[in-house]
Amino acid sequence: MSGFKPHVVHFAGHADEDVLVFDTEADGDNPGQVITKSVFARAMGAVDNPPVLVVLNACHSIGHLDELLTVVPMAIGMSDEIGDPDAMSFAARFYTAIADGQSIRSAYEAARIQMEMDGMSDADLPVLRAQDTVDPAATPLVIPPTD
Repeated sequence: MSGFKPHVVHFAGHADEDVLVFDTEADGDNPGQVITKSVFARAMGAVDNPPVLVVLNACHSIGHLDELLTVVPMAIGMSDEIGDPDAMSFAARFYTAIADGQSIRSAYEAARIQMEMDGMSDADLPVLRAQDTVDPAATPLVIPPTD
């Protein structure tokens, strides 16, 4: 993280309540690079302008949210094991709503409702949390152009 200053960091991969596993594209039985939630949170906060939102689109990643909220205003994690189609559906609808100028809260709700309408069993797994002083309903990431 040097010159690039993202507003959102999105992780899609494997996790449990304590670690994220980054794919290293190594062959064999290598599970990837295991990063603890503490190290990951410190990495998110180790820049002058931390991201506004971290999305952990990975199983059991809810365990990372409290630590992340010490350095970023908002975070999304999954409360249990989430299937790949459900995780992809959540991300697609969430980012479409963000791109349309919706607030983080509205985009989050729209993604969960879309999953439910599509009959996906994991619609209740995404969890949005924010620092006490932050209102996700008042936080858009994209300001649509005015006509």
